Amino acid sequence: MNKIQIAIVGAGPAGLSLAIELSNMGYEDIVVFDREDEAGGTPRHCGHLGFGIFEFYRLLSGPDYAKKLVSIAKDKNIDIKLTHTLVDIEKNTLVFSTNDGIQKYVAKKTVLALGARETPRPPRFISGIRSPNIITTGALQRFIYMHDTAPFKNAVIIGSEVVSFSALMSAKHAGIKIKALIEEEKNINSFSILKPLSELFLRIPVKVGYEIKSINGENKQVQSVTISKDGIDETIECDGVIFSGKFTPESSVLKKSFKDFNYVNNSVFVSSAFQTTNKNFFAVGNVLRGALTAFKCYFEGKKLAKYIDDSLKHEKLRPLHVKIACDDTIQWYYPSMVDLNYPSKTLTTLRVKKKTIGKIIVSVNNIDVYEKQINAKTYTNIKIPRGNYPVSKNDTIKIRLEN
Repeated sequence: MNKIQIAIVGAGPAGLSLAIELSNMGYEDIVVFDREDEAGGTPRHCGHLGFGIFEFYRLLSGPDYAKKLVSIAKDKNIDIKLTHTLVDIEKNTLVFSTNDGIQKYVAKKTVLALGARETPRPPRFISGIRSPNIITTGALQRFIYMHDTAPFKNAVIIGSEVVSFSALMSAKHAGIKIKALIEEEKNINSFSILKPLSELFLRIPVKVGYEIKSINGENKQVQSVTISKDGIDETIECDGVIFSGKFTPESSVLKKSFKDFNYVNNSVFVSSAFQTTNKNFFAVGNVLRGALTAFKCYFEGKKLAKYIDDSLKHEKLRPLHVKIACDDTIQWYYPSMVDLNYPSKTLTTLRVKKKTIGKIIVSVNNIDVYEKQINAKTYTNIKIPRGNYPVSKNDTIKIRLEN
């Protein structure tokens, strides 16, 4: 059994920025764990520019951004243990699968910075052949930027989030022709300007409101994709399919380790201080709700350092958390608990699952205390103020959406 002061599971922007900030505060017994054989997280295989502006005041590619974070951490002698996959949490014990077998660690404070992943094909229930040429954006970018190879020549992209357009640019970089970007909803799930920009300047059709009926081919080779709109089928010839977006937290271990799992967020309940219902465990970054940009995860990690410091210095402080319940029309919300020890102007911030015109209503003990009219898209952050209504430890807070 290995005993350490602070364990950080995940060596992406959130985990590394937290470790660096804690080191700056004077902490030395910090260990960062990651399942990959290289630290840096998702930016490692995002070869395009757009990273580092807010953190380092420089425009960097994803790999350069990751290398800079890792370099700073190593300069501060932060212990980064790679190829350590978290497989279980036994009470307060972290159980890792490593190249040297199972290893266990107990930490005074543990931070879960496991990140998120795109939803692949199986959970989307799209019929057709199976093929190695049906991949996610993350896999595409690993092929292109880490292995310098293009997995196919002609492809379609399923999805229209920001990452979908990142996939488009990555494909362009590798010489892959994108035949179409396809979205099942009536509007793209990203900034509206991206649709005309893609169509006018890149000559790539962005098809919204289409059902993806099947992926066609023979002998595990993709040949085409059949889509449908208003009862009319259309077949697009291609040899690859890229599923993008619909990020979900890497939370399978957390689901079996925490009794009070938050199924709306597919993550643990967490306060504005990033503390879970176990006072010795914190969660930060995209494991809270799916993908946000690297710089937001970076600053979340940096912010968490203060709360870790407070928690270590005030071990006897008893957490006073009140859970917030949301219905499943909400895509995610953070925080998911009110922390009575850390008063905040914001009750929570949330996103809706689909474009919505209606109102958000907050109730305490089934009495409505706040409502807000919204006209929101899926990528719109909706802030719910804390308000002046009293909340005590045994109260029930609910948020519902009415169209």
